[in-house]
Amino acid sequence: MPDMLPFYREEDLFPREFTQVIPRPWGNLYYSADNPDSYDSNHALICRDKIEDLPAVLAEIADFYRARGRKPIIYQSILDDGWFGVIADDLCAAGYRSWQEEQHWMLLTGDSRITATADVRRVTAWTDKLAVHLYEAAGEPWEIAVAKRQLENPNTLYFAAYEDGKPVGAIYGHVNDEGICRIDYLLVATAHRGKGLGRALTHAFVTHCRQENIPCALWPDGDTPRRIYEEAGFRFVKTLLAGRAVQEK
Repeated sequence: MPDMLPFYREEDLFPREFTQVIPRPWGNLYYSADNPDSYDSNHALICRDKIEDLPAVLAEIADFYRARGRKPIIYQSILDDGWFGVIADDLCAAGYRSWQEEQHWMLLTGDSRITATADVRRVTAWTDKLAVHLYEAAGEPWEIAVAKRQLENPNTLYFAAYEDGKPVGAIYGHVNDEGICRIDYLLVATAHRGKGLGRALTHAFVTHCRQENIPCALWPDGDTPRRIYEEAGFRFVKTLLAGRAVQEK
C-alpha cells in the first residue's frame, strides 16, 4: 500500500492555505473574519493524542467562536479515524451534535482514460468573472474568498473551463512543502453541468500532475465525482471515518 500518511496530515492542515491559523496545544483554531459562511475557514481541529482535558478543550473552542459571532464547529484529525464515535457522549454533554462521515481516499496511480475537448486553461490570478460566472452561478458564494486567497499562493494549481469566453467550471488544489498535492475543489456552474466539464477539468489537472511528477490524492464527495476520478486514473486506497461536531446553541 502506498504511504498515505503525508496526505492525511495535509487533510488536517489544508485550511492554512486560505484562512487564519491559531495553533493550540491540542490542535488548531481556523478563523476567517471575512468569510463566516465557510466551514473549512471556521472550525477547530482537535487531535486525540494532544488532549489531556477534553471538556476544557470543548469549552475553549465554544468560547473562541461564540466571542466572534461564529457557530462552534469541530473537525477530528483524520489520523484519529473513528474517534468521534468513541467520544460522542462527551461531545453531547458539552452541547455538540456530532456525526461521522466516510472519506473514501483515492490516489492517482493509473492513466487517465478521459478524452476531453473543452476549453480548459491554467489560471494564476483572480478575476471577478470567476465570482459571477462560476461561484455565484453555482450557488456557492462563500467559496469566492477561499479561491481568491488560494490564487494568491504560488503553490496553488488552478484550472478553469470556459464557454463563450466565460469561466464556468474550475478545479484547484495545492502542493505542500512535502511535494504532494491535495485536490481541494471541483465545481461547475449549475447551468453547465452534464456537459463533461468536470471530466475535462480533472483530466487537465491530473495531466499536469503527471507531467510534473506530483503525487496527488483526494476523497470524492459522492458517486459522480468518484466515477470521474476513477476515469482520470485515481484508485481507491482506504476508507476513514472523519468526525464532525457543531454546537447549535
